[in-house]
Formats: sequence, structure tokens, C-alpha cells
Amino acid sequence: MTHKKASTHHKEEQTIDVSHKSPKDSSPEKQTEQKRAGETSADISAGAQEHPETLKARLDQIEKEKQELYDRLLRTMADFDNHRKRVSKEKEDLLRYGNEKLCRELLPVIDNFERALEQAENSPHNKALRDGIEMILKQFMTVLEKFGVKQFPSVGQPFDPNKHEAMVHQESNEHEENSVISEFQKGYVLHDRLLRPALVAVAKKPAEISQAEESAPDVTLH
Repeated sequence: MTHKKASTHHKEEQTIDVSHKSPKDSSPEKQTEQKRAGETSADISAGAQEHPETLKARLDQIEKEKQELYDRLLRTMADFDNHRKRVSKEKEDLLRYGNEKLCRELLPVIDNFERALEQAENSPHNKALRDGIEMILKQFMTVLEKFGVKQFPSVGQPFDPNKHEAMVHQESNEHEENSVISEFQKGYVLHDRLLRPALVAVAKKPAEISQAEESAPDVTLH
């Protein structure tokens, strides 16, 4: 009797184990994986059965989109490079010409120093004053030159409307026509940019010479 009961108890344990495994095999995760596997197989079968012309059309469309994206990338890179160069140029110009307004405002101060120096030179009793003004003027110009401000020569040079402003035309036999005779106000540049034009007097031929040239008959050589 004891052996029979033990056998019955052992069968009940086996039944319990089987019932414990069954829910695990039918879990939602397992069912989802099986469903996805079925859908993938269906997609592969559908792709294999798709018409070659349809596949070619899809490939052409993908190639077209890829080329458009590539062209857009090239344009974006070009725009960025142009922007970088423009910013670099603006930064360089700011460093070179950022003080342009200040330097232009200081030029009349230099003019007044030069006038004071001329007045002191005309008076033999003001040597100390003359030397002091000259020293200050040189120091002033040295500072401005560090920032790129320089005078440019005009007297004896051909008249250039890009850097000269003619205040008067004077008849002269000693100077070439259209050359600068004298300066009323000196011209300055900031690096390679005109800061202030020079106010000058320009030579022209005397009236009698011009009339003689106009009245002279043309000579034709045979």
C-alpha cells in the first residue's frame, strides 16, 4: 500500500511540472518573435516576387534622391566655405581699418602742429619752442605709423585724381603740364586705403604758349 501511494505522488509532481512549463512556452514575447519572423518571411517572399521593372524604378528613385542629397551637401559646403572666407576678410579689415575714423580725426591736429612749427622756424628767438614742437610732431607721426598711417608725396608727381584734389591750376614754364606744383594740405593713407586726399596746385601751360600751339599750321611731310 505504501509503494502505490508513493507512485501516485510521483505522477502528481510530473503533472505539476508540465503545467508549469506550458505558460512559459506560450509567453507574449515568444509570440511576438514568431509574428515578426512570419512578417519578415512574407516581406522577403513579396520582394522576390516583385517585378524587375518596379525594382529598377525604385533603384532609380533612390539613386536620384542620393544625387540630390549629394548636390545639396556640396552647395552647403561651398556656402560654408564662402562664409568662412567672408568672415575672415571682415575680421582682417576690422583689424587693419578699424581705427580709420579716429586716424582721420587726428589729421587736423597734425596740420596744426606743422603750422606751429613753421611759425616757430620764422622766429629765431623761439628755438626751444621750435625744437619742442618738432619733437612732439615726430612722436605723434611715429605712433600713427605703427597703425599704418603715412603721408604720401605729391609735389613733383603727376596729378592723380584718386589721391589728389586740385584746388587751383597755375601757369608754369618750369613744371610739366598736369604735374603737382605745391601742396595746400598733405595727403595720407591708412595701409593701402586713402585716408585723406592731398589738396594741391596743378601746373598748366602758359596762355601764350597754348595760343601759339593752336595757331601753328599743320605741316604735312611728303
